[in-house]
Amino acid sequence: MARSGARREVPPNDPRHLRPLVEALVPLLVPRDGPPLDWCPDAVVDTVTNAPRRDRLGLGHITRIVEALSAEDMRKRCAEIVNAGQLDERCRAWLAGAPDWWGMAGTSDAGLGDDPSAVRREVRKRLAAEQKSARAEEALARERTEVSDLRARVSELEAALEKSSAESAALDESLQAARMDLRHERDRHAATKGRLERAIDQAGIADAATQEAEEVRDRVLDERRELLSDIEHLSGMVKSAETLLAGLRAMLPAPREGDRREPVQIPGAYTGLPDRAADHLMRCGATVIVDAYNVTLGRLGHLEIAEQRERLLSACEQLAARTGADIVVAIDGASIVGAHARGRRHVRVLYSPEGVDADDTIREELSRVPVTRPVVVVTDDQAVRSDARALGANLINSPVFADLLWGR
Repeated sequence: MARSGARREVPPNDPRHLRPLVEALVPLLVPRDGPPLDWCPDAVVDTVTNAPRRDRLGLGHITRIVEALSAEDMRKRCAEIVNAGQLDERCRAWLAGAPDWWGMAGTSDAGLGDDPSAVRREVRKRLAAEQKSARAEEALARERTEVSDLRARVSELEAALEKSSAESAALDESLQAARMDLRHERDRHAATKGRLERAIDQAGIADAATQEAEEVRDRVLDERRELLSDIEHLSGMVKSAETLLAGLRAMLPAPREGDRREPVQIPGAYTGLPDRAADHLMRCGATVIVDAYNVTLGRLGHLEIAEQRERLLSACEQLAARTGADIVVAIDGASIVGAHARGRRHVRVLYSPEGVDADDTIREELSRVPVTRPVVVVTDDQAVRSDARALGANLINSPVFADLLWGR
């Protein structure tokens, strides 16, 4: 009977015996700071690029790399670039195309002699290390998934906070209007009380007058009773108004049909000075939506798209920190390589889903901003400018915005 808990032995021709060769070839085939060799198979490039650690590849990575380089011409090319003197006999036999390469005694077994148990122990150690590496890779993948979920939750909370801030501003305006109405109501109450006091004085004088004066007194008394009733009614209204004012802070006013955003007014002194007007708009507390590639192609068109995107986001970060603007950058393509490389502190980035144009993403974001908050749209796209203008947004030309980011 097999011993309980015994480890599975590694087959003689298992690719993991070629780990020293693979670790020596990877930096030569796919350098860290340069392009891969022209003849390097795509499977090798993809495997190395997607591996969590280049210096400690897992069993699956080694297997895919060995399979991609198994062709005779590939082995010969690998033998030309690697230092075979640093490899064991198995690796050199594999490079030479020997069909029974695993039968060679490798330098990795040096010092073990002919003791099979020592060889098995060494193999088991290697297998355990590779299994531990695989478990670490799985744990890292889970951690990355959790981080992605947390970032999505933070974005949702930030959007909810922004919405609550806008609704709170609208609620404050309603509260100010209610306070003004209450002040007017108190003024009317004081005037009514004054009339009541004058009526009482007139009733005292009429008490010693003629029957006509008595009739006048009766009418005055009747008016007094009516006024007292009005006072009680007004007192109740005052208390109801105070209760309503206290409740308004916990209520969100429903948007009314027909509400429209009003553009930010530009001071007359900035007429004919687009750069000064743009700087004014960046400092007015508005949400600024930027059509990314519409801005970069005019100034950074000679660079790669990824470099354009990175420079734009870095410049927007600095501009937001300098002016306090709420900048949202709309970029085509959520699935492009490097799109979500790292988060931003002062800038929100909107990547349009696959098949959706960034212009539509700008329109959707503009429609989500409450009408009580000013919005500035940066683009030269005439269709987007027309739609933004119709929704009450201010506009900045892309070259003018580029001057704010990088100067002239």
